[in-house]
Amino acid sequence: MNRAVQAEDAPAELWQSLNGVQIFFIVISAVIGTGVFSGNGEALYLSGPVGLLLDVIALGVLTLCVGETVSELVQVWAVPNAVYEYVAAFVDRDIAWVVAILYWYSFAAAFASQMIAAAKLFQYWGLAPIWPPLIFFGLVPVALFVINMAGIHVYGWVETFFGLLKAVLLFGVTCVLYDISTKDNYAGPDGPITEWIQHDPNLTSNAAHAVFYGMPAVAYSFIGIETAIVAAFESQSSRSMAFPSRFTHWFIYVTYLMCTLGLALTVRWDDEHLQRPLAELHDPRSNSPTIIAIFKDGRTTLAGFVNGCLIMSVVSAATTSLYVASRTLYGLVYSLSGTNWFSNQLKYIGFIWRTTGVPTRALIITAMLFYWQPWLYQIGTVTVDDVLSTLSTTASMACVVVWGFLCLAFHRFELWTRRCRNALLDTQNGNLRHFIRGTTAYEECPDRKVWNLGMSFQPWLARVGVIGSLMVSVTASASWWKPGKSATVLNVASAYAVHIVAFVLWLILKLYRLATNSRNMEWFVPLEGGANPTRLIETLEHLDFVSASAARRGEGQYNRNARAVHEQELGEMGPRADMLLGHQEQGHRQ
Repeated sequence: MNRAVQAEDAPAELWQSLNGVQIFFIVISAVIGTGVFSGNGEALYLSGPVGLLLDVIALGVLTLCVGETVSELVQVWAVPNAVYEYVAAFVDRDIAWVVAILYWYSFAAAFASQMIAAAKLFQYWGLAPIWPPLIFFGLVPVALFVINMAGIHVYGWVETFFGLLKAVLLFGVTCVLYDISTKDNYAGPDGPITEWIQHDPNLTSNAAHAVFYGMPAVAYSFIGIETAIVAAFESQSSRSMAFPSRFTHWFIYVTYLMCTLGLALTVRWDDEHLQRPLAELHDPRSNSPTIIAIFKDGRTTLAGFVNGCLIMSVVSAATTSLYVASRTLYGLVYSLSGTNWFSNQLKYIGFIWRTTGVPTRALIITAMLFYWQPWLYQIGTVTVDDVLSTLSTTASMACVVVWGFLCLAFHRFELWTRRCRNALLDTQNGNLRHFIRGTTAYEECPDRKVWNLGMSFQPWLARVGVIGSLMVSVTASASWWKPGKSATVLNVASAYAVHIVAFVLWLILKLYRLATNSRNMEWFVPLEGGANPTRLIETLEHLDFVSASAARRGEGQYNRNARAVHEQELGEMGPRADMLLGHQEQGHRQ
């Protein structure tokens, strides 16, 4: 169906045209950038090959818990603006605002950081210094903006194509690394993986410290595993969300673990390319352990080709970062119900361009707000590099915080409905048994089917997700755990600026509510029990209504567009259209 044709009387709204395959590869595109190919090199240097594997296993388990939790929430309620809605429903609406802001920041800042990462990879070929900024700070951002402006139907198929290419790239690189590892200097008793857990005495105190130090770097590789929930704004139906939300995190975990094992088998932890600045490196001019392994095996042509593929990978991830951040910003103003001056100004951001169904102003703001980062990188001083590294780390930490609150929302949903199980089973309160986990009605509701590989382990997976997110936040300060080493301002900002800003924003919102409506102000959503849990019933019915409204809107768009296309085709037929309509009317009468 040609999504570009809309009835003129239809309200301006996001187009719901993404199918399950597109959403699957959009999530793949969001996650697979350069993290597994390049970013894990930092953890390899900090903790050795086995330390890197332990970090990937630990962070992989965390992302599996997050993925399983988010998937079940999405299958029960495929609501637009899900990051806000889930947290607001079961944790607190002010915390939900803060979490949504953090989620927007995570991907808006990542968009700029990914342009810098692409420019660094481009230096592999040693071309004139003018080319990286011209291409990746000038031309590429404009091209990515145009792709997003073209509409969800264009963006969806573009990222489906590149997501598929990146999945093939990940599989191909893994096979190459395993082939290299079979050679004598890698497979013997002195191979890289036999170095086990290592640590640099200048940075860490012992092996355990080194493993914890590497965790935040590895966490960056998994950022984006939850992005299926953003696609609920533009998915064709709730069924379109089910497949990608069920299996993407499992695909990422298995392929990442296999690729990381290949890196641990082929790259030594103390390789100078992992330690020294890019400007000081030659043969190859790269910090990526993937490129290092292939180049040092003598496959220089293949190393150059793979480096080009890594640039494609990070540019594609930047496209999706722009998409996720713009939709999250749109969702923030979409949730506004106030009529004060401030709310009215924010609603201005929610403008949708009817021609493409894109939240244009949200997209422009997202693309421009951190555009200064790549140009700051051009200064090239140590201080500037530290500042940019801090911004990149805080973007990752922001997403980890979001993981924790999504898991907390599920935990409180399960706890609340379990407390009120008898009341929900009571038919006097309405037909609410399909909200009770463990019942047939929950898993086999007429308009949905809730199923996950790890479903029987909930809510423990959600609880592990909360604890794991807290643990990653704690390890963000590992850079100053070494006795005698003090924390700098940038160290503290890198580890906890996100948490401090989030707490201050939440406190400001609470104080505002306390000042304007102290009688109804609450710190968190109370998990009330009893025979008539009115608050819980209202919450469940609200999420059901929002989810059903989104489904009806998608169906309405399809019907309007089908009618508009039909009318356009009849108009192009001219006089033949009257004859066709006459035959149709005669057939109806008969």
